Amino acid sequence: MGKQEGVVRGGRISCRTCQSIQECVQLASNNPFEKVFIVFSDLQEPKRRNLKAFCQSCADTEIIVLARMHEEPEVREALRQAGNKRADYLICPIDADLLTFDRRRMKPAEFAHENEKDRRIRELEILVLQDDLTGLKNRRYLRHFLPAILQEAVRCSFQVTLLLFDIDDFKHYNDTYGHSVGDRVLRQTASLMRRCCRTQDVVARLGGDEFAVVFWDRSVERDMAEQTAEDRRTARDHPKEAFFMAERFRKEMSAASFDMLGIKGKGSLTISGGLATFPNDASSAEVLFERADQAMLEAKRSGKNRVYLVGEPVNPANGLQKPQHP
Repeated sequence: MGKQEGVVRGGRISCRTCQSIQECVQLASNNPFEKVFIVFSDLQEPKRRNLKAFCQSCADTEIIVLARMHEEPEVREALRQAGNKRADYLICPIDADLLTFDRRRMKPAEFAHENEKDRRIRELEILVLQDDLTGLKNRRYLRHFLPAILQEAVRCSFQVTLLLFDIDDFKHYNDTYGHSVGDRVLRQTASLMRRCCRTQDVVARLGGDEFAVVFWDRSVERDMAEQTAEDRRTARDHPKEAFFMAERFRKEMSAASFDMLGIKGKGSLTISGGLATFPNDASSAEVLFERADQAMLEAKRSGKNRVYLVGEPVNPANGLQKPQHP
């Protein structure tokens, strides 16, 4: 749709290229456009602030942000802050027909039908990439996201840390209390993990009681004034910051009260996990996954209820130490 902002107008498709967000604001405010499409990657820095400003200045215009997969957390947060109910986003690549379709030429009955059709398509898109039990991203999403974020990491010179973990002896709880209780345990685990992560970190359920978290730092191209103190500290300390977040989650799991398990629930559940970092430990998404998986298996073999970094335990008090085997 042009380099930055494309516009769909009237019964004909009219595309305009805007060189700045200010030009796009002026163009949209002086013309009754049905939709405005914004390519998030082409927005000037600071991207979130500019997107928020545009959404607030064009509250009566339907705004669709076109985002790459790794940009989704940042776009979602920017739209939440903007508070424009007519603004939404689509993950690219996207069918061009969805961008150029003009509803104003339709009859009311056709319009209602297309609205329902669009709603169902969005629901299907969510189901394809989201775990229906926990609401987390699923294995399919992670398979596409991880290579994409590693490419971005190379381009912008930041690090990515992958955590793989599962619940220790989960089969025992499933067999003892039933699958419905097991499902509630998985949902609470997902909720605890999300609380321990930052906005941009991606939490996914791989299947059963296996989970993955991708810790990553936003592009260094972001305006420093827009970054929080936590963002700036993480940029310096990563991947050490990911170790502390993983350890914080492990401790919260160990102390959590899983009421669905009765009086034995509090403090009974633990996790074992493995961490690996790109590019230090791996040169590709496939190898990064393998290294994190190896670290998780080492944590299991060394007694469970611990997180390892490629064969070494995370110990925030004493630093990294070699595992002690019996």
